[in-house]
Amino acid sequence: MRILLVGAGGVGNAIAKIAATRNFFEQMVVADYNQQRADDVIDWIRKRHGDEVASKFVSTKIDASSA
Repeated sequence: MRILLVGAGGVGNAIAKIAATRNFFEQMVVADYNQQRADDVIDWIRKRHGDEVASKFVSTKIDASSA
């Protein structure tokens, strides 16, 4: 399963960090208007859980207000 997580703020940050401890998905895209915020979440996961777990996460920029 692949997951698109829109928003890397408080709730999105928590979801990604919890997902890092689970094995039910193959990839999670962490998307935010501020891509640095998405990158920071993945960097935290890399430091806490290592490169293998972090490799399941990808960051991207997205504007949720744009149809």
